[in-house]
Amino acid sequence: MRNPFKFGKEVSGYQFYDRQEATHSLLRKLRDGSTNIVLFAPRRYGKTSLVLKVLEQLSAQDNILGLCFDMTRIPTLERFCEEYANAVYAMFGGHRELVHKLMDYLAHLHPTFSITGEVKLDYGTKMSATSIAEVLDLPEKLAHDLGDKPIVVAFDEFQEVAELSKEFPLEKIFRSCIQAHRNVRYVFLGSKTHLMKRMFGDATRPFYNSALPMPLRKPPEEESREFLSSRFRDAGIALPAELAQEILSTSENIPYYLQAIASLAFERTTDGQRTEVLPADVSAAIEDFVGINAELYDERLSGLSDAKRALIEALARESVAKFDEDYRQRHRLPVTSTLHTALGELVDAGLVDRTPEQIRLADPLFAHYIRGKVTTVFADK
Repeated sequence: MRNPFKFGKEVSGYQFYDRQEATHSLLRKLRDGSTNIVLFAPRRYGKTSLVLKVLEQLSAQDNILGLCFDMTRIPTLERFCEEYANAVYAMFGGHRELVHKLMDYLAHLHPTFSITGEVKLDYGTKMSATSIAEVLDLPEKLAHDLGDKPIVVAFDEFQEVAELSKEFPLEKIFRSCIQAHRNVRYVFLGSKTHLMKRMFGDATRPFYNSALPMPLRKPPEEESREFLSSRFRDAGIALPAELAQEILSTSENIPYYLQAIASLAFERTTDGQRTEVLPADVSAAIEDFVGINAELYDERLSGLSDAKRALIEALARESVAKFDEDYRQRHRLPVTSTLHTALGELVDAGLVDRTPEQIRLADPLFAHYIRGKVTTVFADK
């Protein structure tokens, strides 16, 4: 029996949690094409899966080509140029008739093609801003050659562009190219929301007010309950309402963790050849997930300073809207200046999410793991 839940990879098809409002909103904006979109949310909220689903629908229903390019796997600017050129080439079909166009449009990079059809670039003695612009302009020029065909390019984890090179003002180069494009609609995704907000909301940065903000929030809880119940029901398995709520509460309604617990509970139930999920199945699923990630969680903790670990342990026990003196004293946290320095570094590392409403651990199962350990409490320093 096929498991209707999936985690660890982008989700599609039947396993996709169809966030209807967000899906329809993004589809409508990209079909209209009047503005670029900046889509930001903490990690594990399903941004990439949502964008891939929308790109799939635009291709099937509107014949709009789409590309989702992951910036996290790009270590150097040279690697970006080559991989982006290859991704654009593949999006347009990778046809041999495009070869001469690429040679013209990437003239400063002297493109060659391997036996497998992969584009190779020659940067000469030094990368130049002109060469970077040629790569960024490639989708616009190819779209124009096809009669001004509309296309969509999504940059996943776009905040990484700020760290890609200290030699070039990359944000300025990106912005200069992108603002001139008429056929390409852009979606900028980012999980480090504080960095994305600075990039697009700081009047001193090149991308200031250049895209329509579209924050992706948690799904409505009723939709999450129905998603869980319907997927189990379709497999001939009953999920009692109180167990659906336990999955929802433990995952904090974050799609990745919700799918993970449900997937492991499904395996437990089907392995036992039962037609109803038991409380023990959900409890075991939670412990299974924590066990799978225990080594990673230990590594996270072992590299932390005393102040950071104290804050992590406090947030595992109690998320908070703001740090007041009562919270600091209750959890025996360090002095305020040390506390806020630790918070900023944990947010930058992606371990803590901070919104105007709440400061919390980004991974609710990490919090579960910490609560299950004997922890050390650090006094004021």
